[in-house]
Formats: sequence, structure tokens, C-alpha cells
Amino acid sequence: MKPGAWIALGATTVIGGSFLFSRRASAASPATPASDAPEQSLPTIDLAPLPRAPDVSGDLTRNWGTTPVDLRPLFMLMQETSRIQGAARVFAVIAYRESRFVTTAHNGNAAKEQDERDDSRTAYTNNKDRNPPLRYGPQAAEFGSGGLFGALAPYFLWTGVPEVGKKAPLLAAPPTLVFQPRAAAFGAAVYMQRLLSQYRVDDIPDIKAGWANPGLLGKGRGGEQYLAVRKRFREDAATLGVDLADTDTIPAKLDASAWPGVPTVFAGLVGALPEELV
Repeated sequence: MKPGAWIALGATTVIGGSFLFSRRASAASPATPASDAPEQSLPTIDLAPLPRAPDVSGDLTRNWGTTPVDLRPLFMLMQETSRIQGAARVFAVIAYRESRFVTTAHNGNAAKEQDERDDSRTAYTNNKDRNPPLRYGPQAAEFGSGGLFGALAPYFLWTGVPEVGKKAPLLAAPPTLVFQPRAAAFGAAVYMQRLLSQYRVDDIPDIKAGWANPGLLGKGRGGEQYLAVRKRFREDAATLGVDLADTDTIPAKLDASAWPGVPTVFAGLVGALPEELV
């Protein structure tokens, strides 16, 4: 995503295949990011574990393909909490591309990793004066991207600012919080809502185009990158075994008009952060 897009939306960025730890070893955020961030000890944060099947009401068996069984309740909770009907399986396909379902995925391969950090530096530098301050802003600038949905660290920590301003819940959190599945889910749910409410989204593949760069839903619509992202998204869905045409589980167009608000979605997905990070 282009760094300047945050003011209107919030952002994420595609990451590659170099992962830290395993998908299941994600109960606590690593204490420091794998980057050249300024020296400062980052707090280790433990959030609630992944939700389980009894925590959601939606179907966890139909049209999920090979989506990991332990992550399906998380994606479904994102759908139910955000009230974006049909979003769960779309989140699964997005996470497949962004992290291959590794919750502690960080940046990309060695050749691309520095580019990710350049992007996070640019995002922080260009937007720090027009967004509320981040307690760990310099660390976020040097972090790059990571987590289930490949969020660029400064944008992830500014999640919710367009809606609630200085009350956005992640402003005092370290960038490593993105490794927590519930926190990453919160960022992705807010991002999905902003895409659907602020941009023309004609169909499901358009969501992924906007995820890559919201400009692709504007002046970039119909261009080479727009078409390539849509094609890759369809291929990812087919590889994962998610049928995008199954309208019983994924409506032809997603609707965010029932969005309950950032505070409600944060409470439903994350719960609360430690008092010292609020």
C-alpha cells in the first residue's frame, strides 16, 4: 500500500515467505522486533488465546478448504464481531497470501525485507504529524510489516484513528503486538470496513486489490497491477479450496453498513490491553 493512504483509510502490505517461530507458538508477542529499531525494551504482551468453535455461531466446516482448523474460529469471530456477513472466508484467503497462516510472520524474504522497513519508515515519517503520537513510533518505523495479515507497523498501531481519533486503542502498544492473532484480527477487521465504506468495491476480488493498494480501487482500477492482484487472489482461493462463488457463505458483495464501531470490535476481538499500554 502507498504510505499516504493512511489518512483516508489505514494500511497493510504484502509480505513474503520468511517467518519467525511457528504459527502455534504465538501466545505471547516477541519482546523485540527483528529489525534495526532504536534500542528500547518492548513489553511482552499476552492476549487471550485463539477463539474456539464454541465461541462463534457460524459454520466452521463448509467452504473453508484447507484453512487451518484452529484459525477458522478467529476468522469467523472477525465476521461476527464486525457484522460484515461473509467476511470470514475472505479473511482466510487474505491471510493465506500475507502470512501462509503464520501468526508471527515478519516482513518478507531477505531481498524484500529492507523494502518493507523502508515502507514503514516512510509511513511513519509522512503521517506522524497528522495522526496521534505512537508511544513506540520509532520502533514501528523500523519494524516493517508482519502478522497474519501483513500489516505495516505504523498503520497497524494507528488502527481506528479515522473513527475515534486519540481514543484509538493501539497507540501505546509496541509493534510486536501485530504477532498476536487477536490484535492482528482487529486491525484487519477495521481495514476491511474502511475499504468497504470508503471505496467502490464491486466484488470480492476488489477487496484484495484495495488491500494491496486502495489506489487500485480508484485511478488504478483496470490497470495491470489491479488485474494481477485480482488474478492472484482468485488463484489463492482456488489453492486454499475456498469457492468465492459459494454465495451461501460469501455474498457476491460484502456490506459493512452494520459496522458496530471500533470500540465494540476491539472489545469483541481483543478484549483489553494491559493497563500500562492504554
